[in-house]
Amino acid sequence: MAAQYGLRTKDEASIVTLDTTTVAIRSIKTVTVKGNGAWDQYFNIPEITAGSFVVMATSATGQYASTPDAWWIPGRLHLRRAGTGTWQVLIMSSGGSPPAGVRYGIRTRNNDLVTQIDNENRVLTVSSSGSFFLGRRGPGNYVMSQNIAFPAKVTSQEKPLIFLNSDDYLMVSGFYVLGSPGNWAGFHLDYWPGHNGAAAFTVKWMCGDFSRLISASGYGARVKDEEGRVIFTTTENIILLNGSPTSNGFTVRGDPLSSQTQYWSSFQMNWTGNSADYVLANSLMNDVQYPGGSTPFYQSPAGFLPGRRDVLQAYSGADNQTQPSGVNGRTVLAGRPMRPL
Repeated sequence: MAAQYGLRTKDEASIVTLDTTTVAIRSIKTVTVKGNGAWDQYFNIPEITAGSFVVMATSATGQYASTPDAWWIPGRLHLRRAGTGTWQVLIMSSGGSPPAGVRYGIRTRNNDLVTQIDNENRVLTVSSSGSFFLGRRGPGNYVMSQNIAFPAKVTSQEKPLIFLNSDDYLMVSGFYVLGSPGNWAGFHLDYWPGHNGAAAFTVKWMCGDFSRLISASGYGARVKDEEGRVIFTTTENIILLNGSPTSNGFTVRGDPLSSQTQYWSSFQMNWTGNSADYVLANSLMNDVQYPGGSTPFYQSPAGFLPGRRDVLQAYSGADNQTQPSGVNGRTVLAGRPMRPL
């Protein structure tokens, strides 16, 4: 058996609850930027480092609360289609150097993997999870959309992060979070029949939350801050990264689709090969705005092809083949719970 370095804890059923040979997602900071109307806009944000990544968000709600395309390098954020809107920039960590202000916690390093739980940066944990049906039940009988309610409201100002999966095929669009800042109630998702109009599948989901209060009860290890408050316990179910988050991983691959009114370009990016990995829905699967276009919003379907987890499939719609469109600029990452849901 290969040597393992770091810390591992188990619960009373011998299920691993913390394993520092994996990488947890941590919240670094949320900043707000205001668009200046240009097509391409650039912002200096020193909190974006080599060990961090960005997810764009907006306090707007409803079906058309889309976010601009975003790319990042250390210290700098590039937005496209940001208009004059006000946008939330969720900066998260996938390892790297410890940020300033961290005084309490644990930090381990296993070769290039860094795991840190500290008094400043919360780890992303599963606040709720479940499953639901989408697609064809029988002739003329379809479940085209679902509104999913969380068991308890999420109280963060930022929208929670929703991860989706299925046992095999999945093709969905129209994602948006229900509720309002400090009172997030659930999410909406549509079945997308453009690829396979006879498909049926069960969507598995988990809600990632940085803000939830940590319970001090249960069997396992706890980390406290300088005031003795529990900031982490292994009774929580951490959401782990599998691979590096990216907003530039898609290339034009696969067969495009067309109808009498729309053309759907096909894009694919390499995926993990593991059906246990969920995909972040927040920026990838919501309807996308094209300011000034004849159709200002387009669906943004994405998911998994039958029998394949080597690629993530996405489509981008347009009125005709000449209108520029694409799916890069949307943060994509694979996440999985530390222990079974």
